[in-house]
Amino acid sequence: MIGSMAYNDNIIKSLRRGFEAYEDLFTNCALVFAYNGTGKTRLSYDFAHYGRKEDSTQHTLYYNAYTEDLFTWDNDLENNTEHHLLINQNSSLIQGLAGYNFTDKLRKYLQVFTDIDFDFHYGEEAPDLPDYVVFSKNVKSKIKLNGEWQEIDDVVENIKISRGEERLFVWCFFRCILDQVIGGNDAYKDIEYIYIDDPMSSLDDNNVIAFAEQLYSVIRQQLKQEVDAQRAGKEKFRRIKFVVSSHHALFFHTMLHGLIGDRRLGRYYLSRDKQKGRLVLKKMDDNTPFYYNVAMMSEIKHAIESDKLYTFHFTVLRSVMEKIKEFFGHRDFAVILKGIKYKGQTYDQTAFTEDELTEFYSRVVNVLTHQGSMFSPSLMNEDNKELATSIFNHLVEKYQFVLPDLTDFHSEAWIANHPNE
Repeated sequence: MIGSMAYNDNIIKSLRRGFEAYEDLFTNCALVFAYNGTGKTRLSYDFAHYGRKEDSTQHTLYYNAYTEDLFTWDNDLENNTEHHLLINQNSSLIQGLAGYNFTDKLRKYLQVFTDIDFDFHYGEEAPDLPDYVVFSKNVKSKIKLNGEWQEIDDVVENIKISRGEERLFVWCFFRCILDQVIGGNDAYKDIEYIYIDDPMSSLDDNNVIAFAEQLYSVIRQQLKQEVDAQRAGKEKFRRIKFVVSSHHALFFHTMLHGLIGDRRLGRYYLSRDKQKGRLVLKKMDDNTPFYYNVAMMSEIKHAIESDKLYTFHFTVLRSVMEKIKEFFGHRDFAVILKGIKYKGQTYDQTAFTEDELTEFYSRVVNVLTHQGSMFSPSLMNEDNKELATSIFNHLVEKYQFVLPDLTDFHSEAWIANHPNE
């Protein structure tokens, strides 16, 4: 397989060039937005194997669908009582953890997202690596004592967790490996790149935000260490570069929000040229609207239709408006919001003047995006739902957004077999 991936060579070279220092400034992260079915997973695999020769050391640690395949279920089909998640101990990714007690750290990471618990089991062949994991959950049970029902704490053992919980566990496991890479574990000393592809599938919006916050904190901390080393005059210091690709607009937006202080941050849009059967990587410049605006607006549309508008959706709307404002050279939101309707009525059908109605919605956006809504998300009340929907409808109508159904894209496997369709 190595050496046969000229298909994505130019894109990989472009991503790598983005990490080069320019006038003593450098970044350690490239964010790549791409719709489902574009070919992100294949790109992450090709990136990890780019330039490698047979038996050469691994330069990229990657998290993608292949990583999740290292964990498989033994479901005890005969008795349906013992559910074990098996861990592939033959993987070099996992072997680097040999001898390290990371159970408490993994549990701490996992508790951010879910209340499931786990226990590692070790075998005789590799006693310093976990062989499989068993999950449990604390629940409330009722028992009858002295003729009265009482609620007690109980533990349900050997449970089969959901697909979403499984992915969270695998991510937190990977996060422990990431700690070893950054911490200088000799088993990972040759790692230069961390490639993370679509890590948050099957998560609800609250967990997506917590997930992104956890990831960008790691990236930001690593960049600070590298910048501090440079400022201290060190000629040689280890640089670890991150590539994070995703189709999820909220995750992508939250990552951008968290890494906003990085002036050299790489921001890209990945698409597929179906005529040539090739991927195309475009850089998102500060003065052009982000390609993922369409995806963010599509997610808001879905939230409106499913009655699941959260307070952070005002922040997403503001982000879209910021890019429209920059693209057209406006100084504020007034021109963008001019002509907006109030409860479905034009300004002349209300007590507002046109300027008053524009100013009203500008204040709504400013106030409701400065209340910590991104990191303390909650469902909107009915009044705010109506305000958000009015802003959304206005943007769609005024700027003629064509919003696709993001859940209806062909799979990557389908596109691989139909490159020109």
